Amino acid sequence: MASLFALALAACQMPSPEPLPVDANDVAAIESLLAAQTAAWNRGDLHAFVASYAQSPRMTFVGAKGVIVRGRAALEERYRKSYPTGQTGALTFDDLDMRRLGSDAYLVLGRWSLARPPDDPHGRFTLVLERGPNGLEIIHDHSSDSN
Repeated sequence: MASLFALALAACQMPSPEPLPVDANDVAAIESLLAAQTAAWNRGDLHAFVASYAQSPRMTFVGAKGVIVRGRAALEERYRKSYPTGQTGALTFDDLDMRRLGSDAYLVLGRWSLARPPDDPHGRFTLVLERGPNGLEIIHDHSSDSN
């Protein structure tokens, strides 16, 4: 029993591993993905906007009200109901923080804002991206509203 306690104590004192270095090509791919999303949103093309999300029931989205949406088709339907044509506003992403989680996965933190007077909503987001058949794809999005 004492040796088990000593082992547990030693594990608690081990330094945490160094963060994995981000790959410049992956950073460029993520920035390109976000730029494509921004352009699609700003021209009102919700189908193209959600194309960056993985085509899988494993893909999840959690929005401001805490409802979990599973799958890209369901996410597109949610956006169509929430943002009728002409009410999407001009989207921008900024304050990005990209962290590599493994050889094929990234965590991206950032800020979103919509220029949509009079309310101009904005908030924070957390994305998890994994490398899929089409490159890096969003498998999880948790977006919150700061209003």
